[in-house]
Amino acid sequence: MSMEIYYFSGTGNSLAVARDIAGKTNGKLISIASLMDKESIKTGADVIGMVFPIYYEPYGGVPLIVRRFIQKLENISSKYIFAICTYGSGSFKSLKFLDELIELQGGKLAAGFMVNMPNNMAGENINNAQKQQKMFNVWKENIDIICGYVKARKEGEFDLPNVLVGKAYFLIKLIVTPLIFLFKPITLRHLKKYSNSSGKSYEELLPLMDNSFYTSDECIGCGNCSRICPVRNIEIVEGRPEWLHHCEFCLACFHWCPEGAVKSSELKNTVRYHHPDVNISDMLEQINR
Repeated sequence: MSMEIYYFSGTGNSLAVARDIAGKTNGKLISIASLMDKESIKTGADVIGMVFPIYYEPYGGVPLIVRRFIQKLENISSKYIFAICTYGSGSFKSLKFLDELIELQGGKLAAGFMVNMPNNMAGENINNAQKQQKMFNVWKENIDIICGYVKARKEGEFDLPNVLVGKAYFLIKLIVTPLIFLFKPITLRHLKKYSNSSGKSYEELLPLMDNSFYTSDECIGCGNCSRICPVRNIEIVEGRPEWLHHCEFCLACFHWCPEGAVKSSELKNTVRYHHPDVNISDMLEQINR
């Protein structure tokens, strides 16, 4: 059984998960960002895995780059496809939406897993070392279960415990899931703050979220933010980064800035974070593979 595991990651959570799965299954690890210049994507693998973080759950939770990746897939009707979604605050309808996207390409999402990881938009009260380690431990305890599930080509969903709110999470999920559509107009109004137009869709507005970014005097023009951006959305002009408005809002530029000079009006109380088992060279491979 041949397996390819496609991943997208901003702060390393999804990369760490994808790397763990690849190591346990002898799967080939492939960066989604490295493939986006291709017109179509064909694979000879029997099993396709997708690992990515959940963004903006009211609008499906699937990052725009992952949506574009799926639209490029060809001849996937006979593939066993599974997904692992990492999330920081909640996971409600993302797997269902992902399945719909895959079905449009003639495939089927056979299995989906939700993995609670540190929230890269949170403040210090959430991203503390003890709670982070609990999340990592839960993940490590369940790797073999997930790999066994995939190797046996089982179908279904598997939701790891949300460490931050414990058992209450599943009650919250039960209550919130039917109401998630109510948050869509709220989310859209929020995104419009960074656009000059009031008539744009979510897909048009999200790339403009880079209007929230700016740099402080600590910026030394090192170009790290430009190199690490998975969608090549940053250019260095006269020693300063300029955002080009096709952003995924993955926050890689913010969290990996060595001087803490990249700021965002969206992230005023956010602690800089990246997965402890992922370093900057690992992240740069996401672009260069």
